[in-house]
Amino acid sequence: MSHKSGELPIDFGGLHSSLHLKSYMGVTKRLGWELPEPEIQDWFQMIVFPHQKLLECFGTDCLPIYANPGGKWKFKIEKKEGSEFFTNEWGIVLRKPENGYFFDMHECPLQKAADITEVKKYKWPDPEDPARIKGLREKVKRISEENDKVLILFNPIGGTHEHSYFLRGLEQLLMDLIINPDIADYLAAKVSEWSSAYFTYVLKEIGDFVDIVQVGDDLGTTNGLIFSRAMYLKYYKERERSLINAIKKVSDARIYFHSCGSIREVIPDLIDIGVEILNPVQIQAHNMESADLKKDFGKDLTFLGGGCDPRILTTGTKKQVAAEVRKRIEDFSKDGGFVFASIHNIQANDPPENIITMFETALEYR
Repeated sequence: MSHKSGELPIDFGGLHSSLHLKSYMGVTKRLGWELPEPEIQDWFQMIVFPHQKLLECFGTDCLPIYANPGGKWKFKIEKKEGSEFFTNEWGIVLRKPENGYFFDMHECPLQKAADITEVKKYKWPDPEDPARIKGLREKVKRISEENDKVLILFNPIGGTHEHSYFLRGLEQLLMDLIINPDIADYLAAKVSEWSSAYFTYVLKEIGDFVDIVQVGDDLGTTNGLIFSRAMYLKYYKERERSLINAIKKVSDARIYFHSCGSIREVIPDLIDIGVEILNPVQIQAHNMESADLKKDFGKDLTFLGGGCDPRILTTGTKKQVAAEVRKRIEDFSKDGGFVFASIHNIQANDPPENIITMFETALEYR
């Protein structure tokens, strides 16, 4: 991350670099291991906290850490009508069909709000709820003392755009950008303010142990931005700058920005607001070729991700996976500034032999 050549670092097992429960079970079976049932890291994506044995096998140099949820909320799965449901701390209802792979947003608390007055009635969770840091320092201190890994503090919510539509619904929020700009602007500001208060509160407790802080916003589709760059500048860029500045006031940690999709158009804006690490580097998206990204932005950004085209990971042979991994490492790793990781989380139907091959190939560069 200091842009110096050295052994290839690897990230595996975090919020954007873990694997689905189904693929985890397939990998451990393929390796011939009998391990305890894994803890779910994120129910939304159904990804796991991999067992220490697998973390070591795949050579991770990073570990995820999270603050606690608010004290008034308890996680509970409810089963009805052939599906599983849970409601998160924000009042967002998520649903997973029977035999489904993921939970999806089912009901959003502000999706039926008719105007800004109704939106402003929403009661936001307390970012400084004491429950969020209860026992946290002792836990993170122990993790730090027991490991030589980089610790990444992950954001419990989405970014200024992403969390706005978690509350409002994606379709409605995209329409708000045009026909209800007061609502879109209010939500962007409130999400930024909430996140700034949250990270300030948590980092004052554990900041001396944190190496990287994750923020982000899913700004892209496979073919381009979700909305125009002008929309990004109008609603989100300065709110994200404000959040990063708040983090920098209380922490020396590097800033990791997660955004899926084709986002080349706004990468200079991300660098401008203080982003130092880009993830997941979706190299199969339009205008996101690895060699070009490294050439144009490699002096300013560390690329964390981009390790293997997910289409090849899912459908290719082991030989094709190995060749793809070597290409991306060669493209990204010159003069440092690259942390090898899968492009977002490894999916449920990715073949176990391909997953193992991906990391075995990366480990050749150690």
